[in-house]
Amino acid sequence: MAERWWRMGLVLALLAGLLGLPRAAVGFCCSEKNAHSRIVEGWVPSPPAQIPPDFRQVGENDTFILYANPNTLAFKVLDKRSGYLWHSNLDQPAPGDRLNRSWTAFADSAVSIEYLDEKAVNKRISITNASRTLDFRPNGQGFEASLFFTDFGIGLQLSVRLQPDGVHVEVPFASIRQENPAYKLGLLYLYPFMGATRGDEVSGYILIPDGSGSLIPLSAATKARTMFYGRYYGPDLGMLAQLPFDPNINRPYRLSLPVMGMVHGEGQNAFLSIVEDGAAYAELQVHPSGIITNFNFACHAFIYNQSYFQATNRAGAGVTTLQRETNAFDIKVRYRFLSGAESDYVGMARSYQQFLLEKGWLNKTTDESGQIGIRLEFLGGDKEKVLLWQRMIPMTTVEQMRAILDDLQIRRVEAVYYGWQPLGASSMVGDSLRLDRRLGSLAELRALSEQLLENGGRLYLYADPQAALRDESGYSPRRDLAMAITGVYMLGYNRYKVSYYLNADSLQRQFSRLARQADEKLSAGLALDQMGTMLYSDFRSRPVLNREQTLRRYQQMLAESPAPLAFYNPNAYVFGRMQAYFDMPLDDSGYIFAAQDVPFLQIVLAGFVPYYGPPLNFSSDPLGDRLRHADYGVYPSFFLSHEETAKILNTSSNWVFTSAYRQWQDEVKETYRWLNDLLAPAVGQPIAARQKLGEGVFATIYANGYRVMVNYTDQPFEVENGLVLPPRDARGLQGGLP
Repeated sequence: MAERWWRMGLVLALLAGLLGLPRAAVGFCCSEKNAHSRIVEGWVPSPPAQIPPDFRQVGENDTFILYANPNTLAFKVLDKRSGYLWHSNLDQPAPGDRLNRSWTAFADSAVSIEYLDEKAVNKRISITNASRTLDFRPNGQGFEASLFFTDFGIGLQLSVRLQPDGVHVEVPFASIRQENPAYKLGLLYLYPFMGATRGDEVSGYILIPDGSGSLIPLSAATKARTMFYGRYYGPDLGMLAQLPFDPNINRPYRLSLPVMGMVHGEGQNAFLSIVEDGAAYAELQVHPSGIITNFNFACHAFIYNQSYFQATNRAGAGVTTLQRETNAFDIKVRYRFLSGAESDYVGMARSYQQFLLEKGWLNKTTDESGQIGIRLEFLGGDKEKVLLWQRMIPMTTVEQMRAILDDLQIRRVEAVYYGWQPLGASSMVGDSLRLDRRLGSLAELRALSEQLLENGGRLYLYADPQAALRDESGYSPRRDLAMAITGVYMLGYNRYKVSYYLNADSLQRQFSRLARQADEKLSAGLALDQMGTMLYSDFRSRPVLNREQTLRRYQQMLAESPAPLAFYNPNAYVFGRMQAYFDMPLDDSGYIFAAQDVPFLQIVLAGFVPYYGPPLNFSSDPLGDRLRHADYGVYPSFFLSHEETAKILNTSSNWVFTSAYRQWQDEVKETYRWLNDLLAPAVGQPIAARQKLGEGVFATIYANGYRVMVNYTDQPFEVENGLVLPPRDARGLQGGLP
């Protein structure tokens, strides 16, 4: 039916030409059961043979041709470099696909939604299985479309544009319509079957930003029994109210980068999908083949409304209800298509790096030292309770820290001072920058800061400015704390300390004051914990401050900081202000459907921002982690103190089980020497490629041609021409492999 109407439109267009009328003045309608579509503007009527007849060309540039289906809003992209055709939909189901009517519509439609009724029950519908109206408007380099699901009163506007790097998709929040009070828009899925593959018909993998990076193979079956659901930037504490805490369980990594990608034949074709706007309310869903359907696919889902449990009495009774205000955010998603040698996880990382540079969200930290850095975090002290008062236990004074640094004779040290404030690590930082008097004076600390700067390093004061430590003074709950949607103060934990969280106004006051004083009084930076990772909405604010708005507030605060900033395992939205990355992940979360972890995150940052691993004196596999440092270009870290940790067994810092410098000094010196010999020739260089030389043997290649080869196995490995890598060891090679 649609094709018949299309032919009629073509005839009308030809008649218009004969009569001298402009083509844009002629439109046509195609109607289907439960659907109404209207096409306007100019139209290109002759697709290539491999394009289904329902698709028509809507854009072309030097690299790509874009085709679209006006009835489903699906698109196809022809990459002129390789002749490869990318599909955003499933054209024709096959026997054995395990697709029912709902899944078939989901696979064929550009947009699917989950609506919520008044009882908070959700259901998914798609363009091709629901009553809707659709206004499709080609615009020369793509199209715009207005979509309205008539039975539920939910609508939106979709924009798809062809760009030099690929396809850009946008949904402005101003276009969201919710006209039936009985229904709310819950989740919005955009192009869920983009690049989807049937079983193992195509070799390759899906990249997810789990930890350092993780690859999920495009296989016919998986041992996993459920899909992967991951919220970008972690959960929203404003909706959860409290984070569960179990010190015996390692939490999975947050998805700190709002990206995912897919490779169709390594070294052949790939794409990277980037959530440019709306990531604070985006969720990554990955569906391996064998779970529900026989397809491998990954997509972004955007959260506009959620249900939550509201307690109505202290006994725990309550009701499930919906949030009152819809989350306000614009959606911008980019699909960047790669071809040839770029079509692997390294190429995707370099593509994301280029995107960050183009947006000004990644800046190069100059380094002319010719040596790698080392992060040394020093525990100043902590307090323990004695009868009715608290006493400070000094662990590393300023003078002792200076003596340790002098003994090490390492020039480029990023020194972090943790527990420097009065009464130490488990106390709140006051209104002014004050050092506990048992640790030394600000004058001594400034002299140490200047010494570090002269040697190419920097002093950072550890700070967790969002945290309002429970049972501590220094804040007013009624004035300073953010609130969850349930009407309670949010509770979380960090470094085994339980805390509430400050609202944006109180955070700005505290952070701005601390950053200014650290710069003016000490010429020091701030090592920020949680502020680059914990992103929450605040339902106490009027109007409500949602996660996307909070993200913008944080970016503004950080941009105004006069002090240099380092972050612990941060989210991508703070990369533009980052001088150093601390606690770099060395692996992924170990999900059962993942085939291997890869250095995707490290490749994104390599050559621009120095990154340091977790403290090696806390490692359960020091040799294995040292090899990962060499392979991924990660600089070493140690957590140190002058005194033995037995002194802090009765403090909140008892999680530090070994840190005394006299126990670790030889290991610190040897680890730095070994890694500096391997990585110094690559300082300031981006990673250009990574090769698998054999099972458990890898070579990381930098832009200047320098290579670091790592053998993770227990057997020697011959590279070429007699060059042998010893077992569990690494070698650097200038000028490439022999």
